[in-house]
Amino acid sequence: MVGILGQVKEAHVDRGRLVCDDVIGLAQRRVLPQARAYPFSLLHVQLAQQATGAGTTFLRWRNLDRSSMGVALWEALLANPATPASLIDELYAMELQRIVLNMQISLTHSIARQALECASKAAQAEAAYLRRVHGHTAAVPPTTKESP
Repeated sequence: MVGILGQVKEAHVDRGRLVCDDVIGLAQRRVLPQARAYPFSLLHVQLAQQATGAGTTFLRWRNLDRSSMGVALWEALLANPATPASLIDELYAMELQRIVLNMQISLTHSIARQALECASKAAQAEAAYLRRVHGHTAAVPPTTKESP
């Protein structure tokens, strides 16, 4: 049972990371090329990737000089009479895609982080179990914090 537990832990952690990477890859292969193509490349606001300190990537609206970022830029772009009416529907669709992709990235990143914490706790439990069953000290990996 103990060996299987380790394999299950690793599989869940790896699967969570892969799913998150797949969602980010989808954004990079599908959404960003569309947002950067003509005629969207002529706009003063673009959809871009933003790496986070937590090690993941989200899609954000930003201006061309990178001095400002956020959905307020997209809202201003939609409200601007200089934005061609023919692009409004597609800009709206891109914003919906951005919202959904960011939600998926956030959820999968959170699940992967939770799986890693679970694996750490399971390793501690396994070490305590082995100490009791085998009567010796088993290495216990450090945990990041105590949680339920």
